[in-house]
Amino acid sequence: MGQTYGDCTTLTALGATGIETLIGTITLTAKAKTIIGLWAVAIGGATMTTGQPVSGLFRLDSPDINLAPCKFPLDWLTVLTSGAVGMNPSIIRVNIPARGLANISCYITLDLTNTGPLKGRVGLLVDGG
Repeated sequence: MGQTYGDCTTLTALGATGIETLIGTITLTAKAKTIIGLWAVAIGGATMTTGQPVSGLFRLDSPDINLAPCKFPLDWLTVLTSGAVGMNPSIIRVNIPARGLANISCYITLDLTNTGPLKGRVGLLVDGG
């Protein structure tokens, strides 16, 4: 394994329940060989309550490398008593062949209704060879 690189999308507003939302596109480094880790989170704010579960999935797609099918569980929110949310993503270990400068489109779909607006972020860990 070579040097590890990481990148993530910007924080993007999520759509309504059941609607797939494009979170952003990540362009891999020129030396990218393998995607070795993935993470995705939904992030809320003060309108979230501790009793409100968040569930969903994230999907990756690319015109440059074969990613089908590529759906994974979305990380849950950690709602603090102050109303703030702590982001603590779980990294899913994968071994997906990639190539340099490939574009990876990242999507999130929520499958439970939420009382407040949520935002999402997706990240990749890449072996740079």
